[in-house]
Amino acid sequence: MFAPKQHKSSVAFAGNAADAFDVARTALLALGFEILADSDTELEAEGPGMHSNQQPALLGVSRLRINISSSKITATASLGGVAKMKSFVYLFPPGLVLLLFFIGSRYSTEISWLYVLLILPWVVISPLIGGALERKTKKAVDRLVHGMALVKTK
Repeated sequence: MFAPKQHKSSVAFAGNAADAFDVARTALLALGFEILADSDTELEAEGPGMHSNQQPALLGVSRLRINISSSKITATASLGGVAKMKSFVYLFPPGLVLLLFFIGSRYSTEISWLYVLLILPWVVISPLIGGALERKTKKAVDRLVHGMALVKTK
């Protein structure tokens, strides 16, 4: 339903690239990311996916590419996990209420406004939850890049 958005984060860097990549590698591997490409200037990883809003926000990233040049760290993240969770939040609660409505309508001929009242809050709640997940994931990517930039040269 939702196409994955892209998020780009850059920060100035004057440290050791290998040490900075070690920071990123450690954080990503601890969360279950798979390293797809690894060189002196680039790291590409694929995330395991986000299945709950109680998980670390970085899991909202489905694919992450980090480049280090002589003066800058740049991360480009595809927010596929966030898109999946947004779709779930937008579709599941109203879908469940509609399912209950159709099951209930088989046993009663009158339509209850209770079902409509159960769906209406999700018109407001779904965008709030989806937006919060996206903001948290973007902030997690930004924090990772800033943490990498704190690595000093030896």
